[in-house]
Amino acid sequence: MKQLLFIISMLTFMACVDHKLETDNNLADTIYSDKESANKNTTIKAELAEYKILPIDESGSDSSLVLFINNLKNIVSNKDTSELFKILDTAIIVSHGGGINGIKEFSQNWDLDKPNESVLWPNLTQILNMGGTWEDDVEGRYFCIPYAQSNKAFSKYKYDFDWFFTAVCISPHATVYQEPKITSKELGTLSYDIVEMDPNFMHEDFTKINTINQNMEGYVKTSDLIYSAEQHLVIKKIDKNWKITAFAPFD
Repeated sequence: MKQLLFIISMLTFMACVDHKLETDNNLADTIYSDKESANKNTTIKAELAEYKILPIDESGSDSSLVLFINNLKNIVSNKDTSELFKILDTAIIVSHGGGINGIKEFSQNWDLDKPNESVLWPNLTQILNMGGTWEDDVEGRYFCIPYAQSNKAFSKYKYDFDWFFTAVCISPHATVYQEPKITSKELGTLSYDIVEMDPNFMHEDFTKINTINQNMEGYVKTSDLIYSAEQHLVIKKIDKNWKITAFAPFD
């Protein structure tokens, strides 16, 4: 009888131990799962908080490209159309979507028959002072200016950007205003942030934006932004000579 009671007691004890171990394991799994979920949420929030494109210029890796860009800056400064035409690819792309290309078409698009009045020069002046990045496409390697429109800069973010309504702040301290005027309340500042633009308010002086993480919405000076769909320079080496093969918008 004593032996029977002893066996029953041992079986009961072992069952309790197994139940405790199972409970502890389930609790550990729950804690781990919660911790993993919290870490994932923290990572997502950190990624959302860091949607920025910092200034970069990779041209220094090729001295011949640096010489080309410096020469282009002089051409732009002097509004020298004859020298500009020499460094344009004969099939320069003026519009991707419209299928417009060629030096004649480029000249017409930018009103270069009246060079002193053309808006091409201030456009090029701005972006040439921003630097660019090396890129690759099916035709090979090329250099993209400005850096704020490079595929390389955007590709690290897993976000579905609408390129027609995306912009990059090109200032380390761009004020966000409550209303589209500098006398209105200041809501905060942007520092090289990628932002989404309100398609109903994209004006020459102010653009309505919100940050990717939705933490800030307001108006910023349009001059502090580069629209991702605007024109960008594509520079390629053709027959050992650098040429501008495209200056076209994302269309």
